[in-house]
Amino acid sequence: MFRRLPHTLPPDPVFEPALDKLGFFVNEADQIRSIKNPEQKYQYAVNKNERVNEVYKQANNTAIRKIVQDRLSGLDIETVRLPLGVSEDQNHLPILVSKDISSRDRVILFFGGRHLEPAILSWRVIGEEGIKVGSLLEFVNAALSGPPPTPEHSMPGIVVANPCQLLWYRGGARAVSENEWLNLPRVSAVHEPFRIDPVKNRIPENGTYEEHVKYVFEHVLPKLVKENAKIDIIALEYLGSAVIDYLASDWSVWASRVTGMSLISPQHKVQDLIEDGAPPEFVEFLSKRSRAYFVSPEKVETPITGRSRFGCNCYASGEHLYQESAVIRSWGSILDWFSRLYADPSFEEVPFVEVDDGDDAEQVKLGW
Repeated sequence: MFRRLPHTLPPDPVFEPALDKLGFFVNEADQIRSIKNPEQKYQYAVNKNERVNEVYKQANNTAIRKIVQDRLSGLDIETVRLPLGVSEDQNHLPILVSKDISSRDRVILFFGGRHLEPAILSWRVIGEEGIKVGSLLEFVNAALSGPPPTPEHSMPGIVVANPCQLLWYRGGARAVSENEWLNLPRVSAVHEPFRIDPVKNRIPENGTYEEHVKYVFEHVLPKLVKENAKIDIIALEYLGSAVIDYLASDWSVWASRVTGMSLISPQHKVQDLIEDGAPPEFVEFLSKRSRAYFVSPEKVETPITGRSRFGCNCYASGEHLYQESAVIRSWGSILDWFSRLYADPSFEEVPFVEVDDGDDAEQVKLGW
């Protein structure tokens, strides 16, 4: 049997996470393009070796995230460590919060995708349309600078949760996603990724995205947000299910504070909630003060039929192909809807019904 000595193994690739070092720049349209060929977009296959490609992509993503973070800082968005009160060298999870969150009468709570770091909405859109479009930059800027719903109230604060970076990398003293974990430096290019220790590489009270949702509601909001501030919620795919399950279990605490909820490509079933004993008042809230948005060939806010299992009105997001982009196309509609809910506490969604005219079923909206 033959074996290679350690010093003969191929070294693990290393790339500095800086766009210029990786051969890219940000053009006037906020797009990332090649320095050598300004018309060329990011290319994944830079090498025949898959490990090289993955590490190179991770360095590129890290550089872009740094740009997004710096720009969000310019919008007075800061990083807060969870669990609250931990030091920088202890296992912790970063979330993004408006600096003046404690003075805001309204708060928009954003739960992104499980596989995307905070403030990143779509790497595909970032590559095609620009950094500010594919991240939360335009969303945050619009939320914080748009017209207030009523003259006497200030604009909302922002809390961006982090259901993605749930692993603690001790070598770098930072939280990482599952994908970044696979691309951490290794002894050689052919070594396996590090084993995940269930204690040392986990973050207290935030080990899963369900735990993270619970921690945000039970610790972040009570300690950082004004006691009576109203809360609007945006939640993507399975995070929506986790939020709904949590609120259903503790609705008496949150009923007076949650103004509305927008779900992007939700995964829950309202019948399961009813069978599990969810309060009727919460089921009614889903029906009257919640919305769901889906990938659809129709324009944004076009009603979608045949999805009564979600227990709320369903709409086209304006995104025709990719689920990850649905929130990008619909967040403007969502912000307008949140403002309407906040300005008019009595406003309710009117359920869509399908009527059969004998030939085709069509959807109508009653009672606007």
